Amino acid sequence: MNINRTSSLSFKSSIPVYFYAKNPANDQYVPVLKNTNIRKCQNFIVRNLNGNARKKTDFGLINFYSKYDKDYASNPVVHSVYQSRGPMLYMVTGNDVEVVNELARPVGIAKGESKDAFGHSKSFEAQYAAKNYKIKVNNFIKNVCRPVKSGIGGEKLALHLFFTPKYKKKSGELIGFSFATAQFRNQNNNELVDVYTPQS
Repeated sequence: MNINRTSSLSFKSSIPVYFYAKNPANDQYVPVLKNTNIRKCQNFIVRNLNGNARKKTDFGLINFYSKYDKDYASNPVVHSVYQSRGPMLYMVTGNDVEVVNELARPVGIAKGESKDAFGHSKSFEAQYAAKNYKIKVNNFIKNVCRPVKSGIGGEKLALHLFFTPKYKKKSGELIGFSFATAQFRNQNNNELVDVYTPQS
């Protein structure tokens, strides 16, 4: 598959996404850094924007996001791409989600073959496929995808998502996160562009 195809700029959007959780000690939001917690937060936004949330889909969030990502508005599907460094990930939206899925397919095949042969997914071939996927998908985001902007000719945007942590009452163990607020901010100067807070 040629990921550098020259189709319309529509359906080629990507956007960096950052996650924050409220610190119970002072009620201030701080960045989420641990991969397991990033994945919990990521699952919320991806499930909602793909319309398959485990609980009720937040259509206000969908409408808020659609205002700025016209590619998503035309084809409401997203795929998350993790970064090896930094407390963030990228979301790819629109038709080119299919490209990301295609790039990821060799990883699944290699892991499946490794499990069949050795009972685990950490063979050389599986790890090589995963490394190769990261290189190709990051190249795709950098050179092919169109960044989400604040209107025609506007500034590049980043999506910032804020959550409230949930704990077990007796043990205080972290069990998940509740969505609180979403913000679009300017990638260059972090200036607030728009904000969405769900109704209680």
